Amino acid sequence: MKPRRVGRRRRFPGRLDLPGESDEGSLDRLRRVMAKSVSSPLAAVESERRTSGARQSGRPRVGMRLSVTAVVVAGLFAVLLVRLWSIQVIHVHSAVSQELITTTRTIQTTSPRGEIIARGGMGQVLATDVPQWVVTLDRSEANNPALQQRLAVLLGVSTKHITSQFADPQLGPFAPVPIAPVAGSTVPASTILELLGHPKEYPGVTPALAYQRSYPQGSLAAQILGYIGPLQQSELKYYLNHGYQVTDSVGQSGLESYYELPLRGKPGTETLEVDPNGNIVKQLATTQPVQGDTVQLNLDLPLEQMLSSALANHVQALRSGSVPGGAQPAPWAAAVVLDVHTGAVLAIASYPGYNANLWVGGISSSAYAGLVNEAGHPLDNYAVANPQPPGSTFKLATATAALNDNLITPSYTYDDRGSYVLPGGQVLHDAGGESLGVVNVTSALAASSDIFFYNLGARFWNAWASDAKHYPYGQTPIQDTAAAYGLGQEPGVDLPSSEVNPGQVDSPLLRKILHAAAPAVYPNTYYLGDNVELAFGQGYTEVTPLQLADAYATFANGGTRYAPELAAALVGPNGNVVERIRPKVMSHVHFASQTDYQAILQGFEGAVTSSIGTATGAFQGYNFSSWIVGGKTGTASTTSNNSVPDAWFAAFGGPKSTGPEYAVAVEVGEAGYGASAAAPVAAQVLAYLKAHGLPPLRLPGAAPAPGTPAK
Repeated sequence: MKPRRVGRRRRFPGRLDLPGESDEGSLDRLRRVMAKSVSSPLAAVESERRTSGARQSGRPRVGMRLSVTAVVVAGLFAVLLVRLWSIQVIHVHSAVSQELITTTRTIQTTSPRGEIIARGGMGQVLATDVPQWVVTLDRSEANNPALQQRLAVLLGVSTKHITSQFADPQLGPFAPVPIAPVAGSTVPASTILELLGHPKEYPGVTPALAYQRSYPQGSLAAQILGYIGPLQQSELKYYLNHGYQVTDSVGQSGLESYYELPLRGKPGTETLEVDPNGNIVKQLATTQPVQGDTVQLNLDLPLEQMLSSALANHVQALRSGSVPGGAQPAPWAAAVVLDVHTGAVLAIASYPGYNANLWVGGISSSAYAGLVNEAGHPLDNYAVANPQPPGSTFKLATATAALNDNLITPSYTYDDRGSYVLPGGQVLHDAGGESLGVVNVTSALAASSDIFFYNLGARFWNAWASDAKHYPYGQTPIQDTAAAYGLGQEPGVDLPSSEVNPGQVDSPLLRKILHAAAPAVYPNTYYLGDNVELAFGQGYTEVTPLQLADAYATFANGGTRYAPELAAALVGPNGNVVERIRPKVMSHVHFASQTDYQAILQGFEGAVTSSIGTATGAFQGYNFSSWIVGGKTGTASTTSNNSVPDAWFAAFGGPKSTGPEYAVAVEVGEAGYGASAAAPVAAQVLAYLKAHGLPPLRLPGAAPAPGTPAK
């Protein structure tokens, strides 16, 4: 029985109940086929009997299973057809609506950056945003080479430049892509008129006004103003937390960096309707950007121009040998002018400089290489960032400490025989090899007696070493006084801390720190000879012109050290003063008596007026009848391979009726003696201030702040 059943199953002609076949039932079809295969009615009956028996035996037939499967498949097809009919006929309008659903996107629009202006007000602009035409291309035209070719010819750019702009990862996915101008160029007005007049020929192209930073004064105070540039990776977290976009530019140095947040302003917004393919459908809403605050400086523009010019001219004279002492390398120089009563920075210059507009739109690699390789390194801000040994200008701190600590009195004298012998036999001389004879602290300052101050350095050390337990002033009285004057300390100026070097004052602690950092370079020792060097501003002591000007301003006002402040106020775009930047007291220098103070003051006055004064030559012809002027020369050996010392001069001056008003510090690198290489610049500055005074600070919407009129 079993073989016969199998054989008959194999003879079935394919599937019996596929869709589309006859409506004949499965059993009827089976009977018809079997009837054809048997030879007699008896055989047919027997076949039917056997089939019935097989069904009754409980064994399912293959045909039955195929029938069930066919029914299920047919049902699924029916459901699918009904659903398609429902979507295409009943719900057709709903489906179309879903296809056309759009979303909204909001993008930021750049705000005009606030200006940086001098103390004279809005007519003395140092940094500003200038509107310029920018041509953008919609992203929907990214694959339109014919259009891009026409634009390349019209705008004077390459098609490669245009396509590369679309690939810029810093541009948002919905913002139009700027394709012109390229760095260092502008889009001519004729080109803008062509685009505006023929919009159908340039689909997706939009001329728009944008802003570009400009520095109208060129190289004037370039290192102080700084520049702006794209966000760096290290800055992203900070600025993104303040609402910036990765595509924004920010201040990268100088005042542009320090006052970045108020200068930025408030960006505008554009709300766009975008279809499912990412195409912009229309603009829904716009919020106009708000310009940033203006930073108004204490800096006086005419004084800054005068100082920069005087410094550059004097350096050229030194190089040419047209001043006493012969030709000098003089690769760099710096100078600072402060208000002694507030710490306001009235002028600050670093030479050589550079045109700040080189950074606008991104500095080229060739221009940057030129700045890096130029003699004197113009990118260095020598006024605040390159400390050097101050030489004899440091004697201010030593003299103050010696009088305050009762190591000497104003009447104390010492015989300057031109040399000083250290324990061990080392002989030190005056810088010029002179022998000044018997001097006190006043004449020693005027004539710059190194021997007198060698002696003070040794006496301080011996007083501590002989009875450290009972010596009331400790091991570092000179260093402590120098710190009160701000030497070796953070000056507190409103510039990025990474750009301001605090310098250092030699001490036993400093030696330990230096030795730990570089044992092979710095010994972990500090002896009497080191304290002697400290007393006249040598050894490892290093200061900047800004610090030295602040120290002499502190002395000139009677002992209050103010933080040097470049900015005077923040002014809103509506003309109202947002913040007035007030003087900040950093420390105090206390003088034991007025007699002690006068002894030092007379020494500084003698340096520019007396026959023994080291800077008398620089002030020849100066009218001292109505003005008080004091100063100190400095000649400092440096650690460079060049044997020519750095030249320093620090000074203060003002009407006799009111006392000193201004402090000046000048340094010229590798230029020789301070008397001939630095003092002449300070003399020009004080003569200018005597003749012109200081104009009042003109804050918008407020009465002018008092200035110093000419005397």
